[in-house]
Formats: sequence, C-alpha cells, structure tokens
Amino acid sequence: MHRERLINRRQQGDLGEASAVEWLTRMGANVLIPLGHSPDYDLVAEIDSRLLRIQVKTSTYLETRPNGQTRYQVQLATNGGNQSWSGVAKRFDPSRFDYLFVLAGDGGRWFIPAMAIEATTNVTLGGTKYSEYRIEPGLAIQQIVYGNGAPLESNPFEGEYRSGQTGRPVKSLAMPSEVRILPPPSPVSVGQTRVWPKRRITIPLGPATVAGVDVGDRLRVEAKDDGILVFARIDPSDG
Repeated sequence: MHRERLINRRQQGDLGEASAVEWLTRMGANVLIPLGHSPDYDLVAEIDSRLLRIQVKTSTYLETRPNGQTRYQVQLATNGGNQSWSGVAKRFDPSRFDYLFVLAGDGGRWFIPAMAIEATTNVTLGGTKYSEYRIEPGLAIQQIVYGNGAPLESNPFEGEYRSGQTGRPVKSLAMPSEVRILPPPSPVSVGQTRVWPKRRITIPLGPATVAGVDVGDRLRVEAKDDGILVFARIDPSDG
C-alpha cells in the first residue's frame, strides 16, 4: 500500500546521518562529512587516530513474520534515488567502507563492522543476528517521514534510503543518556551463523578473513564441549 510522505527520501537519509553524527561525537569521535557525493560512505570518523569510513542507512520497512515477530529490512545494494545512480544496482562490498550505521523507523540503531555483515543485497535487523552491534536508540523517524497515525508496515524498501550527500551542516538529534563504547575496528574475529538442514553452516566473513580460511579449504572439526566446535584448516600437504 502506497503512503504519502511528508519528507522525501533524501531528507530521510539526512535524519540517519544526523543520528550517526550525534552518536559518534558523543562517543568521542571527530566526524568529517565528505565534500560532494561519496558512492561508498557517508561519514568519516576519527577514533584513536584512525579514520573509519561509515555508510549510513535508514529504514522504515518493518516486516511482520508469521510468528508475529517484526524485523526491519535494510537495503544494502545501491539502487535508484541516488544522484549518481547509473541504472545498475551496486552490490554490497565490505572493502569499500568500515562500518554500517543504521537508523530504523522506531529509533533503533545499529553500528555494524562491514566485515561482520553476511549479506550482499539487504540485511534484517531486530532479531538475535547483529544484536551485539545494537546501540542505544535515537529519535524515532516513522512519524517524521509519514505523519501521525502512519502504520509501521510499508512496501518493501519503500522507506529505505541511504544518507543524502548534500554537503550542508547536519543538526544533532536528541541525545540518549546511555553510553556505549564503540565496537573494535574491523576485521572482526567473532560472528554468528546458523546450522541448516544436513548440518550445513556458513562461516561468517569476518572470522574467516581473520583466520585466513577461503573457499575450497578443507577443515577439521573437533568437538571440545557441549555446544563447542573448533574448526582448523587442514594443510594441503597432509593429503
């Protein structure tokens, strides 16, 4: 169902960027805004003398599952709406930025290392996956985007837009009282996965990169304790 917006998608993206600036500066970072449009990141944060590239996304697309649980869908691939869009969707590439900052319609926020993201087109937030990267909530934007009484349900990705690169100053949003320390820089050595039918699993990109495990490698699996498995790469010379 189409709903009329009170603000356009670029303005919605600016709300996400403002939320990111507020949180990052409160964490002690110096935040830089690129001059002009950057196709891969929206902000640069200086933290402990390191420059981190941050991509900002907002989403008002709330999906209700058959069990009644709700999740926000956040599009990672670059599609229409971007001034520099060439007509070809750009798939997610974790090497092009360091962190993903997400602001959801209800004010939920996440700060996720790029190397921890196990997706190429969109990511689902609000469940246990990526929950360790959830930070304190910011200002809810659902009513700002659609007005009072607007339901949280929306058409797929109708309410998603990456931050606008307008080059103008960004105003800070309301400051939550809870403080959370920034996650460690990427790459990350811890991730989550799921055991699928026939006991198949996908090794998260971050831990696989840190361990030097690549597609086609043979792994030895050892049970250490209840619920604990240890994977080790088998030397090709071992046959």
